[in-house]
Amino acid sequence: MKIRDMELDVNGVYEPMEDSILLAEIVEKKSRGEVLDVGTGSGFQSFVASKKAKHVTGVDIRKESVKTAEINAKRNNVKNAKFTQSDLFERVSGRFDVIIFNPPYLPEKQDLYDGSEQWAGGETGREVIKRFSSGVSEHLNENGKILMVVSSLTGLEEVKKIFQDLNFSVKVVRERKIPWETLYVLEIY
Repeated sequence: MKIRDMELDVNGVYEPMEDSILLAEIVEKKSRGEVLDVGTGSGFQSFVASKKAKHVTGVDIRKESVKTAEINAKRNNVKNAKFTQSDLFERVSGRFDVIIFNPPYLPEKQDLYDGSEQWAGGETGREVIKRFSSGVSEHLNENGKILMVVSSLTGLEEVKKIFQDLNFSVKVVRERKIPWETLYVLEIY
């Protein structure tokens, strides 16, 4: 798959779509220093961030995604990114200036069929987001920010409240209406 100036293998991983492209518009502008890409998939967000970041760490729960991201890094000559298998922050150490997250956010249970963990965020669509929010503070530098995309199907106000209840500020920095939903990129700090 060709996207922007990159050639990506997307076999078996979440293919960058409208949500990924919208998030990348902000990642491109706001990446700096040390960056963590949670749920890296093909590595697309990591590669966008790598253009301005000092270093990018991409993590994904699926071993296949980590291998695909490593292949794509070589294919696109990205030298300042590394990839590790991790369930959210399970195998992450250190703190980051920017944490990118394109979570599985659609309100549907996982395990309906193989690969659903790439987009199904549980019954409300917010289950994985809640798990992420509970561990993110330990890995975010002071003055760091989270860049995350969600859908109107997930419940924008409910997602904002998850982070506000943890004393984060949340603002919508980009939105795009597509036929079946509205996508929002959030900056959380």
